[in-house]
This record gives sequence, structure tokens and C-alpha cells, in this order.
Amino acid sequence: MRANYHQSQKPEAALQRAHEFISVGKQRDALQNLYDLIKGRRQKQWSQIHEQIMLKYVELCVSLRNSTVAKDGLYQYKMLTQQVAVKSLETVFSALLTLAEKKTLEAQKSSIEKMEEIDDLDVADTPENLLLSVVSGAVPQDRMDRTVLSPWLRFQWDTYRNCLDLLRNNVYVEQIYHNFARQSFAFCLRYKRRNEFRKLSDMLRLHLTQVQKAQQAQTIPAHAVKLTNIDSLTLMLETRLCQLDTAINMELWQEAYKTAEDLHNLMQIGKDKKIAKPSSYANYYDKIALVFWKGGNTLFHAASLLQKFNIHKDMKKQFTGEEATDQATKVLLATLSIPDGAERPSILTKHLDIEEQHIANTRILSALLRMPIIPTRDGILKEIARLNIPEIAAPEVFKLYKSIEFDFDPLHIAVNVQEMLLEVEQLGEKLGYSEYGQYSNSIKKTVAAKIVKQISSIYESITLERLSEIIPFYDRMHLEQFLVDICKQNLVSAHIDHCRNCIYFGHVDSLLASELESENGNISEISKIKTHVSSFYSILQDAYLEIDQSLVKELQEKLARQIKIYLTHKDGDFERILGRRKRIELYKENTELMKKEKLFQSQMLANKQEEKRRTEEYKKLMEENKENEQHRKLAEQVEIQRKVAADRLKKLKSQPLYEMLVKELGEEALKILDKERKEQQNKLLQQEKKFDYYVRAIHLEEMLVLKELSDERQTSAPALFDQYETRRIDEEIKTREKSLQTFQHLTNAKDDAINFMRSTVLAHAGDLKILKEKWRKKVESVRQKAIEKLADERLKKWQNEVKLVEEEQRRKEEEQPPSQEICKVEEPPEPQQEQQQQEQSQEPPPQQKGKYLPPHMRIKPQEQ
Repeated sequence: MRANYHQSQKPEAALQRAHEFISVGKQRDALQNLYDLIKGRRQKQWSQIHEQIMLKYVELCVSLRNSTVAKDGLYQYKMLTQQVAVKSLETVFSALLTLAEKKTLEAQKSSIEKMEEIDDLDVADTPENLLLSVVSGAVPQDRMDRTVLSPWLRFQWDTYRNCLDLLRNNVYVEQIYHNFARQSFAFCLRYKRRNEFRKLSDMLRLHLTQVQKAQQAQTIPAHAVKLTNIDSLTLMLETRLCQLDTAINMELWQEAYKTAEDLHNLMQIGKDKKIAKPSSYANYYDKIALVFWKGGNTLFHAASLLQKFNIHKDMKKQFTGEEATDQATKVLLATLSIPDGAERPSILTKHLDIEEQHIANTRILSALLRMPIIPTRDGILKEIARLNIPEIAAPEVFKLYKSIEFDFDPLHIAVNVQEMLLEVEQLGEKLGYSEYGQYSNSIKKTVAAKIVKQISSIYESITLERLSEIIPFYDRMHLEQFLVDICKQNLVSAHIDHCRNCIYFGHVDSLLASELESENGNISEISKIKTHVSSFYSILQDAYLEIDQSLVKELQEKLARQIKIYLTHKDGDFERILGRRKRIELYKENTELMKKEKLFQSQMLANKQEEKRRTEEYKKLMEENKENEQHRKLAEQVEIQRKVAADRLKKLKSQPLYEMLVKELGEEALKILDKERKEQQNKLLQQEKKFDYYVRAIHLEEMLVLKELSDERQTSAPALFDQYETRRIDEEIKTREKSLQTFQHLTNAKDDAINFMRSTVLAHAGDLKILKEKWRKKVESVRQKAIEKLADERLKKWQNEVKLVEEEQRRKEEEQPPSQEICKVEEPPEPQQEQQQQEQSQEPPPQQKGKYLPPHMRIKPQEQ
């Protein structure tokens, strides 16, 4: 009856009843009452009272931190209002988020817990963390503060997620959805929720995928979001730009890159409608340039800034002044920081045979920048020269550009560039552009590589000290590392000789020639001069060695030492090279296996999800069939009961008694009896309802009485406690006095007790000695009897064994035939048998009674 009563009550009555529950402190009952009303089937038309009910509903959900019930109620309210009262729906959702944020701010003020200490809001406190908090010895106040903020942060995160999930892919509430998505980004940024931001990005990406799939369906729902709508695409672009800004502020560069891909896809969808403004493109290129810089991709960073410069130039007719100079300076510095060969794949990429993947990734990045071809350093330099960017840039940067790209002065260029970079950094600090200084290290690396390439075209070898003077950017260790890196990148062909402390350019053997040079390739004029000079040097060195034989001997000894060292480490180096080759092959195999395993796992996961979906659909169909079957059976039972009642009534009417009553009282009397029966039933229902009201009134009065009793007890509790404490202290004092008296009596009697014990021990010393002697004799006699008894038992056992052996021997002799006895000839005894006979013939030693003897020394009964 109570469930039917809740479903039949009016919204005003339900709201009044909820206020009554709240007034007596029963917030859960009030929430349940409103929840039953919202879930009721009779609420099909929206009215203003429903908004008041939902505001009270979300207030109770926030107070109780019940996000699940809040989601269910909001779903029902969305179905009720999404077409007739969108403003009311926005008011209710905004009220929920406002209350949750208010509670979280209050908890943050009253808590000492740091935001970074909460790893994941979707994971509650584990038993390990709870046990650690107990063992750590934190004070109760600290533990209490740590449990204040976490639940409210978790509730607010659940609230944002539920709201976005409820409002997705619905054109009626699309504006509300995007507003709440931006608020959720602000929440993640304010409380530094990195994990939640990643989950939020994945959820929005999933929602966009669902929208795209819905567009491909045969029948599109009326409330579905359409990507052909300009307003919808504009909202999505603005939300993704906000998401990109949040990812950059939180330094989540991987998420920023994924968001940039989403932005590019949306721009590609709406490129025909021209929904993206030039300012949006400029902002997009600015953000993605920062992402590329953080990822270490200087090539695409410079390309992004160049695209941004082109948009500003096309957008503004008079693109001059400080803004043009600033952007041109950034483009020029970014271009100068690109190393040579940045567009080529790395050595590791070539070794792993993933050059095609590298090219595919580069094409994807080019598509993100809306560039038809893959950018290169030379191409960007030609483009900035065509756009006259060096002349627009700052004079200091233009001077740096000319020095790096056009001057050939490898011995002094590094010092000049270092001074110019210092001037550029000072210019950036003066104008307030801190981005100028971030390009210094990259430009220094590019300049150093260019210096080494120019020196390699002039010198065949150079000492490391001299090279350190020419390139003052690095110390000795970092300089060697830099040389190894540029040799790996095939920018220079060189090797370091640590014995002579110098570096040699070119290849020692033609077998080691790389793709830079070929033995049969075209040789330039500089290479011809180098070859001629080196051959002339070799002739002069041979002549000098012919003259000075001591130097030849010294070189032979040095060669012998080096050969010895080589032979010592030859096997180890060979094994190391083979091991490296095996590791590379193993890495390739493992990579292929991992790819196959991931593909297999993804297929298995898809199959499991499909199987799960089919199982859920099957269960749903079975439940529906079961429910329909129950309804059918219930209808059949009702029909059978009706037929049985009709048959009974028919039989009753056919009886003579019924006809007699009808004649006496008439048909009206029977109808009056039926009416009285219904009135009696209604009266019982009213009494039951009245009894419920009566019980509730009694409970209210009991609460008042219990409150008075509680107040009286709280008032008298301190006095009673003082009386109890006074009585307890008096009793403890009396107990202690009695204990002290007892201790004093025992202390006084201590000496007398010791003397009495000593005199008693001395008086009975002789009796104790006599008792000990008696006990020793008794033990000895019992021991002797036990030994004799054991000897007798063993003797009897041996006699029985001898008797059995003799009987067995006698039985065998009786069974033997007489003829064999006549023909039997006694064989001479063997030596061992003779020894046994001699031992048997010897007389055994006499047996002593009560002593144990082994069987071979015992006397046989016949001999006895």
C-alpha cells in the first residue's frame, strides 16, 4: 500500500512531505520520497513545481554525497524537460554543480591535504593505505582532515562525469553540455587532476566518435547532434581549444597532441562551411607549435610558427610594427635552431626498419599543419626569404641569420654567435619576450655541427684542445659526445684518436664509407686538393723515417704494444659486437611479437565485448519474455477467478434459499448489502491511514520527551561524574593504606620467619639422611628384580626357538627315504664347517643368573 501511496501522491504533497522529513533530520527518507515521485509513471507533464522538487532533490544528493541517485533523477528530469523546458534543465544541472563546487571549496579550506597526494578519484582508499595511515602514527586531527577533501573531490568529479554522460549527443542540451565540459576542464586545472583530465579527454573523444557513428546510421534520431550544423561544429571547436589550453597549462603534452589531432579533424569536417575563423587557426598553430617544441621537434615547431605568420599576414592588411617584428623574430630563431638533416630518419629508425612508419608519422604531422608536403629546413629557409621575414625581424636576429647561413668563418663564428645570442636574450628580456632565450641551446648545437663540417673540408685532423677553443659551447666530455652524435647522423665522417688526442676527418677504410661518400663517386675540387696534400705528406713522412731509424724503432715498439692490446681484447670486442647484433635482432623479433600480441588482444577484447553485448541482449530479451509470461499468467488467473465467481453466483442464484431471500427482501436489499461491504472496506482503509498518522504523532511526541531526558542527563552528567570520581579516589586511598599496613606487618615478621625455617631444617637433617638411604635401597632392589625378570623372559624365548628348530629337523629326517640314507656318503667337512663344529664342541662359559647373555653364549637345555 505504501508504494502505491507514493506513486499516487501529488508533487506538492511530496515536496511538503520532504520538508517534513528534513525538519526532523531524516534527509535520506526525504530523498527517497522525492526519488519515488520522480521515478513514478504519472509524472509525464512538466510544471514549475517539478523544478522546485529537483532543486531540493539535488540539494539532498549533495548533502548525502549520493552521485548515483542524483544521476538517476537527472536522467528522468532530462526525459521530462529536454523538449519543453531546457532552461529549467540547465538550472537544475547548474545548481548541482554549484553546490558540489561549494562543498569542495569548503572542504579544501578546512583540510590540510594536498591535491597531489590524491592519485585517482575513481579509486577509493585501499586497505593498504588505511593501514599505513594507522601505522604512520598521524595525529587524529591530521587523519580527520585527510578524509574531508577526498570524498568531496571524488563526488564533484563523479558529478561532472555524470552530467556530461547524460547530456551527450543531444541537440536540445548541446550548449549546456559544452559549458559543463569547459567547467570540468577548469576543475581539473584548479585541483591539478592529471589522471581525471586524461579520462575526461578520452570521454569527450568517445562522445565525438559516437556522434560520428550516429551520422552514418540509416535512421538518425531527431535529438541527435548533426555535424553538418555550423553551430554544433563551432561549439565543438571552442571546447577543443579550451581543452588544448588546459592540457598545455597542466603540461600534459601527449594529451595536448591528441587534442590537436581532434581539432584538425573537426576543422577538416567544417572546412567547406568556413566555420573556423582565422584567429582560431592562429591560436591553434600557436598552441601546436608549443607542443612540438616541448616534444623536441624543432622542424615542425618552425613550420607551425611560419603558418601562424602567414595567417596573420593574410588576416591583417597592415601587418607591421612590433607584432610583425616579434613574430618574424620567432620564426627566424626557430628556423635557425633546426639541425641539418632533421627531416631524415634517425639511425635507430633505419636499424629497426621502421622508415615507412617514420614517413607516415611525418605526413600526419604535416597534415596537422595543413601542409601538402613534408617541410624541410632548406624549404623553410627559402620560404622565409621569399616572405622577406629576415628583414622584418629584429636587427640582432637578422645579423645572427647572416652570420650562420652566409659567412664561412669556422674558426671565429662560434664566438661571434655566442655574443649575438647574448644580445638576443637581452633584447627578449627588454621587450618582455622570454621565448627568445629558449632557442639558444638549439642554435648553438646547429652552429657547432656546421663548424665541424666546415673544418672537415679544410683539415684532415685537428686536436681536441684546438677544437674546444673553436667551439666554446661544450666542455671536453660533452664535445666528444656531440662529435659522436653528428657522426651517427652522417653529418660528418670522422673518428677520435685518444692516443694522439685529436680527431681525424674522412674514412680510414673504404669499407667503412657511408652514404655521404662513395669510393667511386664524384670527387670535388676540395677533395682532390686534400688527396694531393695527404699523399705529399705521406712521402715526406716516409723519407723522414728512412733518415731517423730511432723513430722507426719507437713506432715499431708502439705498434707491437697496440697489437698486444688488440689481441687481448679482440675476443671480447667481437663478442660484444655479436651481442649487439643479436640484441637488435631480438628487439626486432620482440617488437613484431608485441605487435601481433596487441593485435590479438584487441581482437579478443572486441570479441569479448561483442559476446558480452549479445549476452546482455539475450538476458534482456529473456527478462522481457519472463515478464510478459508473468503478466499473461496473472491475467489468466484473474480471468479464471472471475469465471469461478460467476459460476458460484450462478449456482447461488439457482438455489431455493436465494429465491426465497429475493422474495422476502428483494433485489434492492442485496445491493444494499454489497454497498455496506464496500463502505466497510473503505472504513478499514481510513482507519489504517489514521493509525499511521497516530503512530507518527506518537513518535514525534516521543522525540520531544527523549530530547528532554537527554538534556537532563547532559545537565546532571558532570555532577554524577564528579561524585563517582570522588568516591573512587577515597576507595583507592583506603586500599593503599591497608596494603601499606600489611606490608609493614610482613616486614616486621621477616627475621623471625627466616630463623624458624633454618632451625627446622637443622633439626630434621638426620631424618632426611635416613629417608634418602632407604629410598636408594628400595630403588636398587626394584632394579635388580626387573633385570632378573627380563633375563628369565629372554631365556624362555630362546628355549622355545630351539625346540621349534629341533622339531623341524626331526620332521625333515622322517620324510627322507631310507635308500638315500644307505647310499649317503659323508663328505669331508669344509674349513668353515670345521670351525663351527669346534666352536660348538667348546664348552660355553657358565651362565650367571640375573645377567643378560647373547644367544650364542647360552647353554642349550640338552647340555644342561
